[in-house]
Amino acid sequence: MEPQIGFCANPDGFRIAYATLGHGPALVIPPAYFHILASIDRLPGLRNFLDRIARYHTVVIYDQRGAGLSDRNRTIFTLESELQDLETVIDHLNLDRIVLEGMSMSGPITIAYTARHPERVSHLILYGTYANYGKLVPKELKESISSLLHSHPWLGMRTLASFVVGNDSAYTELISVAEAENVSPENAAHFMEMLFELDVVRLCPGIKNPTLIMHRKGDQLIDFKAGLELASLIPNARFIPLEGSMHMACFGDAESVLHNTFDFLNDPVTDDKATKAARPATKKSSHDVFISFAFEDRESAAKIYAHLKGSGICPFWCEELTAGGDYPQLLGEAIRNSKSFLLVLSDSSDNSASVRKETTIAHNNRKPIIPVRIKSVLPKNLEYLIANSLFYDAFPQPLEQHLSRLTSDIKKVIGSKADKKEKTKK
Repeated sequence: MEPQIGFCANPDGFRIAYATLGHGPALVIPPAYFHILASIDRLPGLRNFLDRIARYHTVVIYDQRGAGLSDRNRTIFTLESELQDLETVIDHLNLDRIVLEGMSMSGPITIAYTARHPERVSHLILYGTYANYGKLVPKELKESISSLLHSHPWLGMRTLASFVVGNDSAYTELISVAEAENVSPENAAHFMEMLFELDVVRLCPGIKNPTLIMHRKGDQLIDFKAGLELASLIPNARFIPLEGSMHMACFGDAESVLHNTFDFLNDPVTDDKATKAARPATKKSSHDVFISFAFEDRESAAKIYAHLKGSGICPFWCEELTAGGDYPQLLGEAIRNSKSFLLVLSDSSDNSASVRKETTIAHNNRKPIIPVRIKSVLPKNLEYLIANSLFYDAFPQPLEQHLSRLTSDIKKVIGSKADKKEKTKK
C-alpha cells in the first residue's frame, strides 16, 4: 500500500500537506519532527513502522506548517496554531472518532485536542513526550540550541539529529539531511523554541480518555523524567517504561512500541514477518544507471528518469528500495549494482550530504559518473569526486529539449562498459 498525499487549508488559508495509509479505524499521528511525508521511504524503519499500524488502521500523518510539503511561510508558533492545524486535517477528512498518537513535540498538541474534543478521541497514545518540558531544561541550553540553529544551520541540524538518534552516525546523517531539505534553519529554531514553551500541565488532570504513555529510559532528547511526570498528571494512564535511548519510536526497539500499541487498542499483536512478506522485495538486478539528486531537484530527476525508461534504458529510482530496510546499505548496493551513475547537478545537490555520500560510493566503486547540470553551477563540494567526468549541460530550460542527446550519450556509456566486461570475460 502506498501513502495517498492530499492537501487542505487551515482557516487562515495556509496549505497543510497530509497523507493517509491503510484501512480501518482512523489513527492520527501529528508531526513530531517538523515533517514526515518526504521522509517516509528515506528513513530506515519509518515506513515499516507506519505499515505495521496501517494493517489495522487508516493512518493519517501530515507535515507541520512551516516545513516539508506544507506551507513554509509561517510566523506564529504556538500551541493554539498547532491545535488549529490538527483540527483542520481531522475535519477535512471527516473523521468523527479517532485514535490519537502524540510523539515528542506533538504530545502536548494531542493532549490539548483530547481536552477540547474528548468525544472524538477513543484512545490517546503518548510516546516520548511531556506536559511541560521547558521547566526541565536549563535556560542556557535552550538559548545555545536556538543560537546554534541561527548562526550555524548545518551544525545545528546535525546536533538536533544526534539528540534524536544518539551516537548512530548513519542515522544522524539521514536525519540531518532530511531536516536541511525540509525546514529552514529559522523555522527549525522556532520549532525548538516552541518545544520548550508548550505547556499542557493544567489540561492533563481533565483527560478521562483511555491513555497509554510509553517512554524510553535513556531518551536523549526528552528526558525520562518528563514521561514520569506526564504519567502522574493524567488520571488512570497506563505507563510503560521502555529500554533504549533512541528518541524516535521507529528506531531502536520499535517492536516494543508497536506491541504495546496493538495490545492497548486490542489489535492483533503480530511480528514483522507478515508485513515484510506482503511487501515486494527490492530488486537486486543490475540497473543501467543510478540517478542521484537533491530533494529540490526531484521534478527534474523524475523527467530524466521517465525519458530514459521510455527509451529502453533501465534507470534506478530511490522509491524502488524496500521500505523499512537498512536504507544506507540498500542504497549502496543499488549504486554498486548499477552500470553507471547520473548526478543531477545543481547548487542544491552540490550542498546535499546525501548526494555527496552517493557520489562517493560511485567514485570508490569506479562507476562512470555522468554529471548533468540543470543549472549553470560550478561544483565545490563535489568537485574532487567528478573532476575527471565530462559534464553534460541540460540548460537553458526546458529540460526536455536536452534529453534525447543525453539518452544517446548514456547508451554509449552503458555499451562501452558492457564491451569492457565482455572482453574481461574472454
